Amino acid sequence: MKHFFTLLLIFSAIQIFPQIVNVEKKRNISGKAFQATFDFSTDIKDLGNKILKLDNDIDLQYKKSASTYIFINSMSYMLVDNQSIINKGYQHLRYNYTVKDSSFLTFEIFGQHQYTEHKLLAKRMLAGGGTRIRIINSKKKLLYFAPLIMYEYEKLTDSLKSQVELMRLDAYLSTNYEINKYLSFNNVTYFQPAFKNFSDYRISSETSLRIKISNHFSFDTSFSVDFDSMPPPEVQNMFYIYANKLTFIL
Repeated sequence: MKHFFTLLLIFSAIQIFPQIVNVEKKRNISGKAFQATFDFSTDIKDLGNKILKLDNDIDLQYKKSASTYIFINSMSYMLVDNQSIINKGYQHLRYNYTVKDSSFLTFEIFGQHQYTEHKLLAKRMLAGGGTRIRIINSKKKLLYFAPLIMYEYEKLTDSLKSQVELMRLDAYLSTNYEINKYLSFNNVTYFQPAFKNFSDYRISSETSLRIKISNHFSFDTSFSVDFDSMPPPEVQNMFYIYANKLTFIL
């Protein structure tokens, strides 16, 4: 039984980290000029196996006039009996400039550093930019499309210390639809093919549905999938998460 709980904890820590970072769900929609969130957690457990787990998340966003600055940091580390099981994280910096206030056109540039030990990813460096186009903007519907281009440098932790440099399309579609006062839907889908070989691509999609039960209760269900057509050897192509959450609001 102790091994079952240990494996369950490890699996839950691994599966929630996608290849593609979903920045869309992190965007500040509160309207505040500055938003900051800091989270740090430490778990020390003895379930027959000694477990140490550290998590750190930082989310900073600043908006001034037509400019928006976003910085996101996420790191997770787990030791089981002094052996590293989980070691993953990313740092993402993004700048947005909207042409004329409330315009449909936004220019974006970004940079990102990422590592995921269990996917044999020692380092991935990204830098890119492009446009973010607002296709629909109404009280109940939002739809954005962004065709970006990015440079990617990747180094693996395999025996050959493989390294790759290439250019990718970084396109995403983001939608939010308030069906009625009780039901809302949103989806973000990313598509990242390599320009020199379109059979080398990644797809990441996250869909969620919120049901407002009453003024104090809501139910959220979500499904996310992460697919890499050419992962490192011994790493599976697809990871997915199906999650449900009941929220109580005072």
